[in-house]
Amino acid sequence: MPATSSKQLQIALAVLLFFPIVGISQVKPQIRTGFDAMYHIEQLPLLFPNGTSTRQPLAYDPTGQNWDHHFMAAFTQYVDSIKQDDGTMVKEYVIYDEYGPGVLYRQQMNAWYDRSKIPNGWLAWGEADQPRANANIRYYFDDEKEPRINMHLKDFFGTQKFPFTEPLAFVDSGYLFANLYYPFTYKKRLKVTMRPNAKSFEQMDTKWYQYTALSFPADYKLESWTGQSAVANPVIDQWRNTGDNPNNLEDSKKITSQTRIKKGSSATILSINQPGSLAGFTLQLTPYNKETLFNTTLKIYWDDSKVPSIELPLGYFFGAGAKDYPATVDKVVQKSLTTLLFGFNPQTGTLYSYWPMPFWKSARIVIANNTDTDISNLQCTTWFKPAAILSYNKNNTGYFLARRTIDSDPDTLGYRSVAFEEKGRGHVTGVVFYSDRYDMDGDEFCYIDDSKTPQIHGSGTEDDHNQGWAGRAYQQPLWGGLVNGYDGAYRIYLNDCYIFNRNIQITYEYSLTKPHFVNGGKTDVIVYYYKSATPGNLQLTDELDPGNHFSEQQHQYEVTGLTWKGKLKDEYDGYERNLLYGAYTDDGKAYNGSSRFTVQVHPSNEGVKLRRRINRTGNGVQTALVYIDGKQVPRPWHIVIPSLSTGKGPVDGWYDSDFEIPSSFTKGKKSIEVKVEYVNSPQKGAINEFYYWVYSYVGL
Repeated sequence: MPATSSKQLQIALAVLLFFPIVGISQVKPQIRTGFDAMYHIEQLPLLFPNGTSTRQPLAYDPTGQNWDHHFMAAFTQYVDSIKQDDGTMVKEYVIYDEYGPGVLYRQQMNAWYDRSKIPNGWLAWGEADQPRANANIRYYFDDEKEPRINMHLKDFFGTQKFPFTEPLAFVDSGYLFANLYYPFTYKKRLKVTMRPNAKSFEQMDTKWYQYTALSFPADYKLESWTGQSAVANPVIDQWRNTGDNPNNLEDSKKITSQTRIKKGSSATILSINQPGSLAGFTLQLTPYNKETLFNTTLKIYWDDSKVPSIELPLGYFFGAGAKDYPATVDKVVQKSLTTLLFGFNPQTGTLYSYWPMPFWKSARIVIANNTDTDISNLQCTTWFKPAAILSYNKNNTGYFLARRTIDSDPDTLGYRSVAFEEKGRGHVTGVVFYSDRYDMDGDEFCYIDDSKTPQIHGSGTEDDHNQGWAGRAYQQPLWGGLVNGYDGAYRIYLNDCYIFNRNIQITYEYSLTKPHFVNGGKTDVIVYYYKSATPGNLQLTDELDPGNHFSEQQHQYEVTGLTWKGKLKDEYDGYERNLLYGAYTDDGKAYNGSSRFTVQVHPSNEGVKLRRRINRTGNGVQTALVYIDGKQVPRPWHIVIPSLSTGKGPVDGWYDSDFEIPSSFTKGKKSIEVKVEYVNSPQKGAINEFYYWVYSYVGL
């Protein structure tokens, strides 16, 4: 095959791409929810409305150790006592309690075996006679007295009960873990509880879960789930055809090119000089081997940028990795990967990426051959949608980016690895995780927008990738692994993405469960994300320190129903090898009445984020009504977090909680009066506050 020069390629594309488009209506992507969001892949680049956040209630050990499976201290957030018709009382253990509007997208559960009852402490796979998860899972919407879903736990996650069936539902063949991607929208509130059918469930030692949701602004229009399931069919069709392009390709322009790239040289394989978006592209590589996968570089340039927005070893962009891990890399080269949005196949030499990628001037893809051999043939097929067909508004859309991070913390730190860091505004949409001797029990700590509390706190590396008990080499549309649940593992955050407006840092702790791994093993992580071209839109505009006389006077602070005041020394969520992480001494107050204060906001704000430091020890459920200038925000400030000790150590007590105030309460104002009013709690008759940060969303 003769080589094609970059100039020849650009001329060929220009002839194709500027062909006039006649009689076709323009589509503008929009934020959707539920199955509609899952189906419309083109919405992935859209930035979320101000005040949208990622929520992940889960079972994890608040002492900072590894007792994530402890029933009362980790698995159970709090206990409801329900009065029956005959007057008797029954306990329901609450595992999820969030106010809407919101969408619960991901439900991952490990709750089938009681390891404490097994002589050697371990369970062989596939022993179906061992389940002891004898409880019903119940879903209450909008404060209704009766649940809309009331099913046995094994039935709900067992993939056999419509509509919670494959491919949206998955259960491990050994009954070790299960997950469900059936989205539940809720307008006002969603509470999920467990009601045991036998005492054995309450006595089980090993069960944990992760539920991931998006919380939308309080004035966002959203209706609660009604049980209608027909809209799931388009998503099911996409997932059953994983490997095919899931984007809507109607009216897209299919562009093909072939080129030869000599060793030590580069070639432009795609060049577009008009606004639009890529709806994915595929490569067919000859030869396809370890050298061409990892010593060839992929560079993608958006909008006339002189430096590449994406620059990765070729294989990494499509999910292959472990370049520097001898025990893994040869396995990766021989395996194939098939996910909803990216993958590769050594038998055919093909690689594919179906992420939607918008741009507003130009797009260019370059391949640099740094190997010792020629690439004899590289065939590229791209689907392009001109802006006249699919039009993204640059002000609320991010560029597609991908970054590789190699264990960025120095070994001397000794308690975690940093897998990703970024500043600005955007959202993380995927991760591929490779490791060298990594310990699967290390929790994920994801810090967002300066918070000292991880908004996403995982319960184990393989659990964060939707597996459990080390996991296996499953390949599902949104998650799986080439080797197991933590090495070569991947997860696509299709709609449960990690939203940030200022900055984000994702870390994984080095667990103590394998002390011979001095630093937990190295990590090599690829993160896919969308990011705005403009800086972050969240500005710190004020701070209030309750307990500090000067700060209280400056903000006209007052409190009623005071139950305690004083000074505490405590920590934020700690790492197993650094339990004292985030140690602070702070003074504050607790009350069962209300606090009132005035804070400064940006006069051009488009909403406000109010962050409050609380102490959660023994008080993990703290609820308040919030009033802005005398007007009640429709959503309460509802904090539900693990707060009880397992008996293995003290709870890490500091917790930063965010409350989003819609722009209708704050727009055009330089200051606002805030009132935080106690609401009766199932755990303790008071709420507390130690510090406030006030952030304004500022349009650019």
